[in-house]
Amino acid sequence: MGESIINGDTRAMMLQDPEEDVRPRVSKHHIPELVYRLYGLQVDEIKDLPCYDDLNFYVHAKDTCENKHITSVNKHGYVLKVLKSLLSTKPDIVGKYFIDAQHALCQYIREQGVATQIPIPNREGLEWSLETFAENKHDKTVRNGPYLVRLLTFIPGKLFRETPYVPGSFYNVGKFLGRLHKAMTGFHHSFYDVFTTIWSLEEAPVVRKFLTAVPCKEDVTIVEEVITAFENHVFPNFNKFTRGIIHGDVNEQNTIMCEVPGQDNIPSDEHVHDVCALLDFADVTDSYLVFDVAICIAYLSIECPDERQADVGGHILAGYYKSYSLNEDEFEALKVLICARLCQSLVYSAHSYAQQPGNEYILVTAKRGWPLLYKLWQIPSVKLYSNWKAMIKLYEKE
Repeated sequence: MGESIINGDTRAMMLQDPEEDVRPRVSKHHIPELVYRLYGLQVDEIKDLPCYDDLNFYVHAKDTCENKHITSVNKHGYVLKVLKSLLSTKPDIVGKYFIDAQHALCQYIREQGVATQIPIPNREGLEWSLETFAENKHDKTVRNGPYLVRLLTFIPGKLFRETPYVPGSFYNVGKFLGRLHKAMTGFHHSFYDVFTTIWSLEEAPVVRKFLTAVPCKEDVTIVEEVITAFENHVFPNFNKFTRGIIHGDVNEQNTIMCEVPGQDNIPSDEHVHDVCALLDFADVTDSYLVFDVAICIAYLSIECPDERQADVGGHILAGYYKSYSLNEDEFEALKVLICARLCQSLVYSAHSYAQQPGNEYILVTAKRGWPLLYKLWQIPSVKLYSNWKAMIKLYEKE
């Protein structure tokens, strides 16, 4: 696939402003009929799943299936994903390339032992379709959509945020991230030659456009400081960073964990978990591997007990170094990159919440994210990095 697939208008869509996007308006009562009509599955259980700007529904189906493309019904159920409005306005681009690229990458890394969700073909043998939903309001029929819809297997386990925030689990996530980067090595899809997103760390300075959504002057000031440091001290060193395909959003809500066996004599709130799967490949880009490391550290630090937050990076890096390593320029950029990601999450969340009041998922980062940003930004880099390097050496001796 060597042809040019994204023109300037579509590239701008991928770099969309949050206010230009609209969360799908689909009621849960539509889902059983939709799943049966599209996939030949009879739903016996359905529930909402948290999501930032798309819609996710967990569905469990009966054993019978009227779809020749499904050989057996997944006993753990499925996730029905309804894509946000802006992406659904370009079905030829988003379906053919955005979704197909994700599915191709997931298949590529599954073949190398990394568990991901598997797309389910509909009755037509397609992995996505464009659907419109009708609602009766005030004796009038209102049509919402069209929205891109797809069905993926549900992977059982606990989200990282539902497990104890302990060193062993951070280490295991870092180790998994290193394996993931190895598994993605060699993958190519022409979509990622040109795709970017407002959430890419390369686009961190874009947050300035949305600072009006942040009411606290002190918060605005620290964001400006971080972004200025990014522009002055990180951006000039991009050419020294290792390039590659990255997940772009390894966080506490996308990482599925399973408890490590043999911990019966350990208090449950200290149980170590390991990664059994990774979700949500919507923010994949061809970028810099260190970005994934920084994003992972940023998100996994947020809900960590206050006294352990500054150590999270050391545990994750120690695990990551089992498969990969960072050069000195990448390591020295970590603090600014971590804080830049926190700025993105906090500023965009504030802006998006103004557009989607009541979507509490959007505010998950805010309560503890701002204090974490201040804490990390105020720690001298020399002190932070020295601590992390000492932790890495301790793990090497084990």
